[in-house]
Amino acid sequence: MRCTLISAGCLFGIVLAVAAHRLDECLQAIRVGVFTDRVELAVDITPGAAVAGGVLKVIDSDRDGRISKAEEEGYGRAVLNDMALRLDDRRLSLTPISVQMPPVPQIRDGTGAIRVRAAGAFDRLRPGAHALTLTNTHLPDLSVYLVNALRSKDRSVEIGRQTRDESQRGYRLDFMVTRQPPGTGVNPRQ
Repeated sequence: MRCTLISAGCLFGIVLAVAAHRLDECLQAIRVGVFTDRVELAVDITPGAAVAGGVLKVIDSDRDGRISKAEEEGYGRAVLNDMALRLDDRRLSLTPISVQMPPVPQIRDGTGAIRVRAAGAFDRLRPGAHALTLTNTHLPDLSVYLVNALRSKDRSVEIGRQTRDESQRGYRLDFMVTRQPPGTGVNPRQ
């Protein structure tokens, strides 16, 4: 119950921050979901009105004032390429799941959130302690960062300590895998 309240409070704080972010910054809010075989990232990028033009220059590569599907997908890949994700000192590759781009006028007004969803897959984790680290270097001169782990939907994963650097560009999550789900075919002695 306490964990649920803490998670709800953190998400409420992220929503408030998105709704009230400063005009001269690009807010990047990342939610991390951990499973025994993958990590999922939900990245919401909301450029403030004063910096939206600079962000649009990065997205709208042909400068036609519209964002094509190819530019949308290219920007999603650029966001993920600017992130380093590691699990127990092994680098994970992030695979884009989806990119949702608001209309250009909303981005210019500072009210549109760009949503990038991605996953990093790995072999099923053995029971025990694990550490996930994330470094975000996307648009560092324009951005402020938030990052938080969500309560795992995987009952085998217990979220532990979260450590962030001052800017929240660097993040570490300590977590435990308590047991393998029944019927996975994983031999705990391996």
